[in-house]
Amino acid sequence: MSKKIILASTSPRRKELLEREGIDFIVDASFIDETLNESLPIEERLCDLARRKAFPIHQKYPNDIVIGADTVVYFENEVIGKAQDEQMARHILERLSNQKHAVYTGVAIYFGQDVFMFCEKTEVYFRDIHSLIPDYLASKEWVGKAGAYGIQGKANCFVDHIVGDLDNVIGLPVKKVMECLQQK
Repeated sequence: MSKKIILASTSPRRKELLEREGIDFIVDASFIDETLNESLPIEERLCDLARRKAFPIHQKYPNDIVIGADTVVYFENEVIGKAQDEQMARHILERLSNQKHAVYTGVAIYFGQDVFMFCEKTEVYFRDIHSLIPDYLASKEWVGKAGAYGIQGKANCFVDHIVGDLDNVIGLPVKKVMECLQQK
């Protein structure tokens, strides 16, 4: 009997990325305390959170493949999460304007009793976006997105260039996930 693949995330972007690859999977996410362990380096914090997100689903499907992930924007040694309101989104985008920031995604993949974890980093270089911020905020595209922007949407014009994996910025480093799945 073949193993099922379960995405332990409600992220529509992660779902779209896996669908794009033609992967047959189901979504079953847990709702856990997503507090990051501040004592760990950023990469380890995100791997730990991805593992904690995937673990309850792994317990439900102990013999299958469970993928957990978490993505953050990291700027000036600070995790920039999702903006709670438009004022916070404006503040985040103004800070990122004309700057380089990093996007990290921690991934945990359970293969039965084994768990494989990694963290992918992509550097994103924004141009000066001050004049673009009001229209972007009005679009509401920033809602629910780390760093208050979606690179795959209207905010793609904010980007001068990236160094690394674009899919990672969207929410899942699919190429590396696919490599892991093919090795098992």
